[in-house]
Amino acid sequence: MDRTVIGKVLWRAAEDEAFRMRTLENLGMALAQDGFILDDAEMRQITTWWDEIITLGMRAATERIQALARAYPA
Repeated sequence: MDRTVIGKVLWRAAEDEAFRMRTLENLGMALAQDGFILDDAEMRQITTWWDEIITLGMRAATERIQALARAYPA
């Protein structure tokens, strides 16, 4: 299976707490600072998930990100 940018972002957020915290504070800035380049469709998809995720508690947010990461190759 091909590696995807979304998969890379999800796995990084699932495994790296500092990155995860930065994405929860400001997704776009965290992605740019770490050199992730997403096309419009990818950004819409990940933004949709993060809009849901930021409403969750920290444990639930982490679990949701980990579940999403398992669905994407990284």
